[in-house]
Amino acid sequence: SWIDAAPIRTAASVDIAASPEAVWPLLADHESWPRWLTLLDRVEVTGEPAGVGGTRRVVIQRLPFDEVFTVWDEPRQFAYAVTGSRLPILSAMAESVRLEPTASGCRLDLTQGLQARRGFGHVLGPMWRRNLPGIRQALDTLKALVEASQG
Repeated sequence: SWIDAAPIRTAASVDIAASPEAVWPLLADHESWPRWLTLLDRVEVTGEPAGVGGTRRVVIQRLPFDEVFTVWDEPRQFAYAVTGSRLPILSAMAESVRLEPTASGCRLDLTQGLQARRGFGHVLGPMWRRNLPGIRQALDTLKALVEASQG
């Protein structure tokens, strides 16, 4: 719920011609994320790979972000909060990924919420929103991977 009220929000969606159960394994395979989300250098599982309390480290342009899963509702939703980052202007960040069944498969909704350190909102918001086209492209790539595996 914090994500929806965050001072900075980004969101992207994609319709996938596959069930949530078919999409979930790609989402739960953390270390394969750079294959479709090319903004990431790598993802390392640092604790339990699944479930609330599971942890991972995501590296974006050599900058690590430590994350803990706060929601894990397989195969419908996961969410995480950033617990550590060297990005000096970032105070808080969380992300939610939801899979909603549709008549032709499912809709994936990705929502990010961020809060800048005091005085840096005017910098963090525009900087983070520049990533949105890359996130939309990543969701299209994920869609193509899932749909090709269904074929």
